Amino acid sequence: MWKWEWICWFVNLISREPSKRVRRYRRLIERLSREADIDDGWWNVYRDYPKHGVISSAFVAEGHNGPPNEQTAIVIQGPFVERDSLTFNTISLYRRTMPNARLILSTWDDLSSENQSAVESLDVRVVTGSPPEIPGPQNLNCQILSTRRGIEEAKRLGCVYTMKTRTDTRIHMPGPDRFCRDLLTHYPVAASTTQTKRIIVLDFATRLYVPYHPSDIMMFGATDDLLQYWSRELCGPDLTFEVRKEFDAMLRQATPEVVMCRDYIRRTGEQVDHDLRQWWRLLADRFLVIDRDMIDLFWPKYNYNVDQRLGMTWDTSNMALCHFAHWMQIYSGNLMPDVTLDDLRGQSVHDKCGQAAA
Repeated sequence: MWKWEWICWFVNLISREPSKRVRRYRRLIERLSREADIDDGWWNVYRDYPKHGVISSAFVAEGHNGPPNEQTAIVIQGPFVERDSLTFNTISLYRRTMPNARLILSTWDDLSSENQSAVESLDVRVVTGSPPEIPGPQNLNCQILSTRRGIEEAKRLGCVYTMKTRTDTRIHMPGPDRFCRDLLTHYPVAASTTQTKRIIVLDFATRLYVPYHPSDIMMFGATDDLLQYWSRELCGPDLTFEVRKEFDAMLRQATPEVVMCRDYIRRTGEQVDHDLRQWWRLLADRFLVIDRDMIDLFWPKYNYNVDQRLGMTWDTSNMALCHFAHWMQIYSGNLMPDVTLDDLRGQSVHDKCGQAAA
């Protein structure tokens, strides 16, 4: 590791101007990528995202069937991220790409008055509150509280639809609210459910072989449905989470996405069978999975430089993601799992599970 630190130190030393430093690092990345491609079994691909919100030239304007009455709420929940002005620039972009939506920032009461005034100047409703005493597994209680407060505000404002997003993510696609509303129109929820509409979730990280694991990074649906989804009681101190290497042990963890989905399924009158076939049926009946690239979502967290590796359609590991292509085949009844959870329990996390489906 020290050798790489020395290389970075040297580049910084000879590149006093930021523009030269960035240009040299990009050249270094390109050269390293070419060298790695020689012996590696992968082509390395990198992608740039603007830190300042940029609107595509193919801007999708609201049509006649979307009156400017703020029928859709965009709830941006979580702590206000000041690094690179991420949260403020994201909200500023949303005000331009979703001009008819009600924007709601749901965050904590430590939000500075300067940041609150700047956000409110963009015609954004700001909802603040105290964080929970017990954060919950992977801060699940924090997410429940800030999300619920935001959706409750959307309900109070009379919004029919709600998009739940995070303060540390950004959607670059113009008009994603219109796009999601159109999807709900084209794919009505199954008549056998009690939901008003489907709940749209991302492929990242909706798991094919981990039951009841829809992504919660972005959700879109009827406001009443999402309010029901996020109305779970807060977790007590006995519910904990730790990273496990064994697939069976991972299944028994209090994974936040699984905790939320199982509770929602039970509260809406359906038994949880802990079965892959039931999970795929729930995906077909209640959810709609879209790829993050379809709305150009970026999440600058964890190892985001290689985040596209975290889910390709050809992934056959037990942690494989459900992409739109998978969901469409599941929805059409053309795809069923050819493995059971019992087949996977003896594996380690990320082991291959054979042919993805039959």
